[in-house]
Amino acid sequence: MSTPPDAHHAGRRRGLDALLALGRPLLLISFALYQLEVRRNLYPRDRQPDGFDGVDPVRLLFVGDIAVSGHGVLSHGLTLVTRTAERVAVETGRGATWTVVSETDLTLAKLLARPEIGASGAEVAFVALGIPDVLLATRPEHWARDLETLVRRIQRESGLRACRVVVSGIPPLTDFRPIRPAVRRVIASQVDRLNAASAEVVEALPGAVYAGFPTWRIGDMYIKQAFSWRTMHDAWAESLAAALRP
Repeated sequence: MSTPPDAHHAGRRRGLDALLALGRPLLLISFALYQLEVRRNLYPRDRQPDGFDGVDPVRLLFVGDIAVSGHGVLSHGLTLVTRTAERVAVETGRGATWTVVSETDLTLAKLLARPEIGASGAEVAFVALGIPDVLLATRPEHWARDLETLVRRIQRESGLRACRVVVSGIPPLTDFRPIRPAVRRVIASQVDRLNAASAEVVEALPGAVYAGFPTWRIGDMYIKQAFSWRTMHDAWAESLAAALRP
């Protein structure tokens, strides 16, 4: 006798919940290591660009954690923010200006605790959050609830009926550095669950779109074999900009 689909999904969810509960201490250790690593790594040292000139610059908002902070590169011209804005400026032919809201340990809950997101006048908002939430073991249902609240707040604060929100997938964190197998399984599961929740939430929200994180695989070779933070920012920017195309 076969197992009903609903029972199968419920059983799988209970298994994943149990995995997350057992792995929570491992995730908290990983979060402490993450905080240490991001403090030691490189960030842009030059002046952030004011924008890209145009007759009617697109007003952008970037909200996120380490990538939006420019983790791993020394120039603002190489960051996720600038590379994405440049693509939007060129593809629309309008130019672009932008506002950045970023902290290396920014979680959805921490962002929502602010009295304002900073979205006033934004035509497009890019949301690249999730790494701290993965390592702090945020439950998918809490993530989904807060993400829906964030998208609605951004659109309301923007003051524009046509404000679009692009929600990025969370990167495959286990690809960035060696991780013990037990920790790898917990982190990978948590990334997948939060990304699935994001895609489901965004699908139901007008004006919002989900942009999966770009693949690391090229044929039989992983991009990480030739990895650099510069290439990561550039590939990620292409994924975000592509989400706005018809």
